[in-house]
Amino acid sequence: MGNAEGKDRGILLELCGLQKEFDGFVAVEGLDLTIVEGEFICFLGPSGCGKTTTLRMIAGLETPTSGEIYLRGRKINDLIPQQRGVGLVFQNYALFWHMTVYDNLAFGLRIRGVSREEMDKYVKDVAERFELESLLNIKARRLDLSAMQRVAVARTLLTDPYLLLFDEPLNNIRPGLREILRAELKRLQKELNRTMIYVTHDQEEAMTLGDRILVMNAGKVEQLDTPRQIYLHPRTLFVADFIGRPSMNFMETEYEMKGEKISFKWNGFSFNIEKKDLDVEEKHLKGKKLIVGIRPEHILLADEAEKGGISAEPLSAMVDLIQPLGAKKIIDLKSGDHMVKMVSSSEYSFKRGDRISVIFDPRRIHLFDPKDGRVIL
Repeated sequence: MGNAEGKDRGILLELCGLQKEFDGFVAVEGLDLTIVEGEFICFLGPSGCGKTTTLRMIAGLETPTSGEIYLRGRKINDLIPQQRGVGLVFQNYALFWHMTVYDNLAFGLRIRGVSREEMDKYVKDVAERFELESLLNIKARRLDLSAMQRVAVARTLLTDPYLLLFDEPLNNIRPGLREILRAELKRLQKELNRTMIYVTHDQEEAMTLGDRILVMNAGKVEQLDTPRQIYLHPRTLFVADFIGRPSMNFMETEYEMKGEKISFKWNGFSFNIEKKDLDVEEKHLKGKKLIVGIRPEHILLADEAEKGGISAEPLSAMVDLIQPLGAKKIIDLKSGDHMVKMVSSSEYSFKRGDRISVIFDPRRIHLFDPKDGRVIL
């Protein structure tokens, strides 16, 4: 692999078979990833899934057990962090609290021996871009969180990295401000056209920020795709369950083919769905059992579905719990001994104990293999 090849393809970063073990524990297993110039990639997953370890290997803070890291076609495994062309913004921003904003911004330039005149020009230019001109003489400890984030990003950019890495920088910030800072960061990324990798365990953060999302679990990649594809077409049970609030409903069912229909038996009930609606070939269905998945917003009132031209067999269910959330409600429906969640508009009036007819939108049903949790194509 050479520099020319990476440049021609617009590839910035390649991870090839990246592996990290700690005393026999596999934290990251055989990770392959290609990121192109200008992408915003989110690493998403629960604590301990390997996302931060992967980030630290890219930054040079951890040494891979095996595998290669290429930045612009150059292998960087053995380079120290300062030589990699990578900038890391830490969770707590790691500012020098006793120093002014100017001195925080200039810190990396001073270390590199940049002249006072050049340093002053660079600092003032970046301060103008990040709206920090009026804060240059303020001590970092007096800044609000929005300004701290901008200083941390601006300071990192002054080292002129090819790649910016963020390790859960909004993790400890209250929700309202978190949305504001998230929007600022996304706007900055688009304006600067910089390549960024952002580690988070917050699915909402990943879905709103990322051009693509790498979903990780137990050191392995579950899915790498756009937010839309990950939400609408999860490749595994883990992704289907981890993404979405409330999460997807799952039912372990038996099934049989009946002409052009598939009949599912679940918890004493049965329902039929046209094969064409499922977009699945019979040859991919093996065994007697499947896991059927459907998101709460894709369980529809029978009358509502009929008005929308959606035809499917209705199910009778009892309203067990109602959670009002402004413009919508989350409704727990009891069918036999099984519970599913449905999202409905607040305009519909229900009370606990009501029996209602619902349908599972056949175009939105997912089928998973109960043995390995993979989606059935």
